[in-house]
Amino acid sequence: ASAPAPGTGRPFIPGITTFTPAQTQSSTNWAGYAATGGKYTSVSASWVQPTVQCTANGIVAFWVGLDGWGSSSVEQDGTAADCSTGTPSYYAWWETYPQNAMQDYADAVAPGDALTSTVTSLGSGMYELDLDDTTKGWSEHHKVSAPGAVDASAEIIAEAVSEGDAVSALPDFDAVNFTGSRVDKAAPQQAGAQPIDMTGTSGAIVAATGAIDQAGDFAVAYQNTSGLLRVGVQPAGFGGGRHGRAAPRPIF
Repeated sequence: ASAPAPGTGRPFIPGITTFTPAQTQSSTNWAGYAATGGKYTSVSASWVQPTVQCTANGIVAFWVGLDGWGSSSVEQDGTAADCSTGTPSYYAWWETYPQNAMQDYADAVAPGDALTSTVTSLGSGMYELDLDDTTKGWSEHHKVSAPGAVDASAEIIAEAVSEGDAVSALPDFDAVNFTGSRVDKAAPQQAGAQPIDMTGTSGAIVAATGAIDQAGDFAVAYQNTSGLLRVGVQPAGFGGGRHGRAAPRPIF
């Protein structure tokens, strides 16, 4: 779907106003499932951190969150692999945009780690961001204020993270399997969540989202075909974030 130009200094608001069940949307930086058009209080999912091959020098992130689609805020946490040096650097992070750009947790993350993330709206602009690594045995439970957040969407996402004002090239993460996904404690499709495929500059799919089952399990697969590889960056209109890189933002 086409979308208007992004507003300065806030997440891109997708130009989609009508939602059809099971219709796959497309995004230049998101792949996964997202629900919008209502008010959401919690979202959660588990995944195993994929091994990332640095076929490109961008960042790929895996996260759950509230807001960000149809709103000017986002509350989220998850993991990522940064390929800016040519070797993947894995880390865990959280963000409440616009108050806090992408913030690193001090905990170690490695391929094969089993993770669970939950983001909960506590009301009155307060949020709890929970991230657990059951392989390493650490847990983060972070309560933070996000004034102005409206809980307009809920997401479970693999993302090509922006660099400065552009979407970075997507490294090869093979596939990530999200399991036990929940939106307001029910399977995401019960909240009207839509599948989203990530597309490159030519419109070809670079990360494909599979069907979701009643357990809330689905996969996002990197499209490992040379003709589909993203080889540069494209305008996104955002700034700030981790080490000069913008944190995850929706771009439809």
